[in-house]
Amino acid sequence: MRLAVFLSALLLAAPVFFADPAAAQKRVALVLGNGSYKHTAHLKNPPNDASDVATALQRLGFDVLRGIDLTHDGMRDIIKSFTQKVEGADVALMFYAGHGLQVGGRNYLLPVDAQIETQADLEFGSIDLNRVLTFMEGQAKTSIVFLDACRDNPLGQRLSRSTRSAGVGRGLAQVDSGVGTLIAFATQPGNVALDGEGRNSPFTSALLTVIEQPGLPLSELMISVRNEVLKTTSGKQVPWEHSSLTGQFYFKPVKPGSTAATDQAGLEVAFWNSIQGSKNPQLFEAYLRRYPNGTFAEIAKINLQGVKQAAAQPIAPDEKAPLNDAGLLREINERLYELNFDTEPDASRERMSAAIRQFEGRVNLAQTGVPTRGLLSRLRDLGGLKPWGAIVYSKADGRWGMSWDHQTRKAAVDDARKTCGIATCTVEVSFFGTSCGAFASSDASWALSSRDDIQRAKDAALGDCGKRGKACRVIAAACADGEGRMAAR
Repeated sequence: MRLAVFLSALLLAAPVFFADPAAAQKRVALVLGNGSYKHTAHLKNPPNDASDVATALQRLGFDVLRGIDLTHDGMRDIIKSFTQKVEGADVALMFYAGHGLQVGGRNYLLPVDAQIETQADLEFGSIDLNRVLTFMEGQAKTSIVFLDACRDNPLGQRLSRSTRSAGVGRGLAQVDSGVGTLIAFATQPGNVALDGEGRNSPFTSALLTVIEQPGLPLSELMISVRNEVLKTTSGKQVPWEHSSLTGQFYFKPVKPGSTAATDQAGLEVAFWNSIQGSKNPQLFEAYLRRYPNGTFAEIAKINLQGVKQAAAQPIAPDEKAPLNDAGLLREINERLYELNFDTEPDASRERMSAAIRQFEGRVNLAQTGVPTRGLLSRLRDLGGLKPWGAIVYSKADGRWGMSWDHQTRKAAVDDARKTCGIATCTVEVSFFGTSCGAFASSDASWALSSRDDIQRAKDAALGDCGKRGKACRVIAAACADGEGRMAAR
């Protein structure tokens, strides 16, 4: 069973709790990620989860203790160091990603050298989460706990077979807490969560998407995380929580009336005004990813439901005949390309068919791969996405180009290639709406990436680049609307 635990303790004594935590509070974090297990299933995501969360917390003003693939001795030592730092801290936070067990109603975190076959192995070879929580609640007025448990752990199955006294349960046990504590599970207590197919688990991915959003209170952050996990897992995983908090907490507060708050509100209004009449679900999804609790969030959800239903209406029988007209086929290719499906005006018929099937699947139409008049009408109704940005790269000589704030994907790519200045800049990453792109490189490797915000795009590019080489650095980055852009020549 994979487990991610994220707990923080914060003082609420100050009258204005969220005025400026980075400057006024002492923030301490312990971030652990165990994946390279010696005696049970290897997990690919925990080191990524821990690394990405640690980086985000550092940007949010935390003094971070980070441990990756730790043995029992390593976990014990770093937890001891953490407890020393926590004393006198305003905010104490712990994140754990890795295997865990529920035994006898208690939760245990497993180091990479754990070999759990008896009750004694459990007691002396793992970390009792409840003991850590007890310490946290004793040191701080408010504690916040996130538990992300995934597939069942074979070590737990061995323990269950070898002892009659240990009640080995599925998933994680519900944790009792005192006043001033929020405990959130990535799924229902006693259930198991998914490990995820991408870089991060569904729960950690959702958390990273919103944790740095300015002015987002923790209670609303959890709602956003829950909705995203439900969507990502098709309802199989339902984040759960128990709360007795007595105050509100903001990872990144914004003072009312501040320039940052005004700028954020202006960007939100501008983006909403540009999409509110659209029939394209992707634009409303982009708005809700960036502003899950925004001014227009409820309207966006209603519009999203309506345009999804319209896009999924079956194509009429008299519009199902295949098209052969070269001009209409070219228009289908161009419209698919502008909806971010990988085809271009000169693409082969096979590539176009594959893009059509992807589009049909996206809007819940029967996947035929056939270019028809009904398909073209549906594409015309949806229109394009906007704004667009792009970063292009030449593997031949290392040159690159970047563009932003274009009304079409083609215009963005053409402008980026013009900036690159040579015909071999054919590697491309395109991004639209509120999404962002980044390019990282070193002498030995490179990577292009697109994510929902600028920092995650940079982190992803650095991470992918670092898999193939060292000393990678971000060379260029921008959001589709030009926000956060940077370039190092």
